[in-house]
This record gives sequence, C-alpha cells and structure tokens, in this order.
Amino acid sequence: MGALQLEFSQYSNMQLQSDYYRNLPTCNFIQFGVLFINLKKKGKYFTSFLNVLEHFTNYQESVGRSYSTKDVGKEEIDGFVEYLHTKKELKISTIQAIVIKLKYLLGKAYLNGWAVDDSYTDAKVREDISTQIYLKEKEVARLYYYEGLTKKQEEIRDLFIIGCMTGQRYSDYSRLSKDNIVGDNIHVLQKKTRNKAVIPMTDYVREIFDKYDGLLPKARCIQYFNKALKVICKKAGLTDLVVYEEDQAGEIQMVKKPKYEMISSHTARRTFATNMVRNNVSTSKIRKCTGHKSSACFDRYDRMTLVDNARSLAGNGYLS
Repeated sequence: MGALQLEFSQYSNMQLQSDYYRNLPTCNFIQFGVLFINLKKKGKYFTSFLNVLEHFTNYQESVGRSYSTKDVGKEEIDGFVEYLHTKKELKISTIQAIVIKLKYLLGKAYLNGWAVDDSYTDAKVREDISTQIYLKEKEVARLYYYEGLTKKQEEIRDLFIIGCMTGQRYSDYSRLSKDNIVGDNIHVLQKKTRNKAVIPMTDYVREIFDKYDGLLPKARCIQYFNKALKVICKKAGLTDLVVYEEDQAGEIQMVKKPKYEMISSHTARRTFATNMVRNNVSTSKIRKCTGHKSSACFDRYDRMTLVDNARSLAGNGYLS
C-alpha cells in the first residue's frame, strides 16, 4: 500500500474552529459562577466555590473592571494570583486551590455555550517553597513509645502512627479496620481517588490493631485531630526548631517554628514516602502503596530535606 498523499493546499481556506464556536456569546463571569454553583448547593462544594467568586469579585473591585467569561485568560489569572499573594497575603497552596476552581468554572462556562479565552488553561501557580516537614524513623518510634498521654491523646497518637506506617490520607487511615487486613497486607480503596493501595503490615500497625482488638478508635474531625496532635507531639518532645525561608506576600522571610507546630494529619503521608525514599526503596514501589498514579504527584510527598540531600552527596567524586 502506498503512502497517503495529503494535498494541504486544498484546505488553505478552511478554519480549525467552526463559526458557531468562534461566535459564542459572552456572559459576566461572576453571574455565571453564581448561577452554576447555586444548582449544586452541597456543603463544602458550594462554600468553596462561593469563596472563589468572592475573591474574584474583590479582585475586580481592586482593578476597577468587570470580567466576562471571555476576558478571563492566562494574563488575567496571573494578575489575580498576584493580587491574592501580595494584597490578600494568601499562601501559595491556598491560591493553587482557588485557581483550580476558577479554571473549573471557566471550563463549565464553555461547555454551557459561553465564549471563553482558551489561554486560561495555560495559567499556572508556582509551587510553594515553604518547608513541609516529616518525621524521621527515630521520631516515629519516640512518639509511639511515649507514655505520658491521656486515653484520648493515645488514641489520636495511635491513628497517626498508622498513617505514618501506611502512607494513606487521614480520610483513609482513620477508617481502617481488621477487614482491611488480608494476610500480611493492608488493602484499602482510597476515598479521594478511588485508587487501590496495598501496604505491608509493620510491627507498629499490627500491635495497634491488637491493642484495640481490630477495631481502631473512632475518627475525630480533622480540625480537632490536628490541634490535639500538636499537643501530643509537644509532650513527646518533638520540639526541635525548624528554620526555613518562606515567601510571604512576595517577600522572602526567615521563619522559625518548633517542629510540633508544623505537624498535622497529612505529615503521616509525607513521613511514609520520605522515609521509604531514604531507605532506597524505588518510587515505583512506594507509589503502589500510596496510590499515586504519576511520579509528578508523588514527588510532592518526598520531603527529603536539602540537608539530607547534601549529606548524601558529600564525599562523592567531584565534591570529595
């Protein structure tokens, strides 16, 4: 069979997009957003998108302009990000979440027949350069064997240790039961992504399950859990000072915090990933435990510090 010959000249007068899509009407972006989320009044969904629209309304007032769906492109989103960062002094992670929802609304506007500026898909928010900590193996052990806790604090500590040993999110490690144990492994269908993860049982996890006869303590609301966890970690002596530089409203500031203040439910997931990396476990194997489908997503959880990295390079070849 001969190669297909394409005569490109015969298509020179054609356009990639139809007249219908090139001539779509525009709509006030805030008006569309309000109408759209008003159809989905479901708790956090409604509240989070309402927060996005309130921020964008304030941004419009600050620049003295009202945007239509077709006006909100990459350049405008970049200006919105700068406003949120320097004027509102929001953290980069918070801004990232806002922009994701903003782009979601623009996508829905297009699907509902309104004209949008396609460049909005290219808008990006840079990664947060602040320090997110993890616990080293000896710190996990110190917390596990600490005895000066109340019963409730001990239950919260034990759930956190489960997280450190399984690499799951709080929504998953707080609901584990003996039914998740198959042989020497823990099987879990992750609530957020519906990905399946299989993690080997460690001695810590086995002992905690035995301690509660296979029925782990009831999960607390995450706000209470995080607040109590900081108190627990302070009691256990995780008080080393963490010193790092952070971008605050466009300025680089030196920050000093005791480690326990930076520990939360999600520290468990970073602890698992980072300690596995430190023990030279391949990322492909770790991801099968954490449920990450891509290395890009997983890399955010590998929190090997710059000092750890420098130490691993010291004395090797050029740096010896």
